[in-house]
Amino acid sequence: MTTAIDIRGVTKIYNPGSNQPVKALDYVSLTINDNEFFTLLGPSGCGKTTLLRLIAGFEQVSGGEIMLFDEEIENLEPNRRPVNTVFQHYALFPHMTVADNVAFGLERLKKPKAETSERDCALRVAASAPCSGCWECGPSSRGASCRTSTCGADRSCRCLSVTPTAT
Repeated sequence: MTTAIDIRGVTKIYNPGSNQPVKALDYVSLTINDNEFFTLLGPSGCGKTTLLRLIAGFEQVSGGEIMLFDEEIENLEPNRRPVNTVFQHYALFPHMTVADNVAFGLERLKKPKAETSERDCALRVAASAPCSGCWECGPSSRGASCRTSTCGADRSCRCLSVTPTAT
C-alpha cells in the first residue's frame, strides 16, 4: 500500500522565544495511506486544526517532517502543495451561487471551460441532497437546513473539484 501522507515526529510550538511558549503538538507521528478515508477526532484544543494547518502550509513546523508521497513538503509554500483544506465553518461566498462557489477553484487554476462544464454535471449529482433545486441560488437565499446541506456538498465538491493529490 502506498503512503500518501506521512507525519514524522512533528512538533509545533507557538511563541517559542517568549516566556510562555505553547506546545500545540508534541512529536506527532501518523501515516495515511493513498485512497484511505482518515478522520482526526479529539477534544477541543488537542491540535487537530494545528496539524491540518501544518499539512496545508498555513503554519510552520517547529520540528519533524511532513511527507506527501515520499516528498518532504513542510518547506513548500501553501500554494505549491497539492493538498486542499476546507475548514468547518461555512466558507461560501455569499455573492455567488453554489455552482459558482464550486467552480471557484477550477477557475483559479485556469482550467478550460469544457472541463469546468464536464465537472459541473458531476458536481450537480454530488449536490443533489435535499436542496438540489438550490444549485443556482446564492447561499443567503436558502433556509438553514438547505444551507447546511448545500454547504456540505459545496465543501466536498469545491475541495475535490480541483483534483488535489491529498484532501
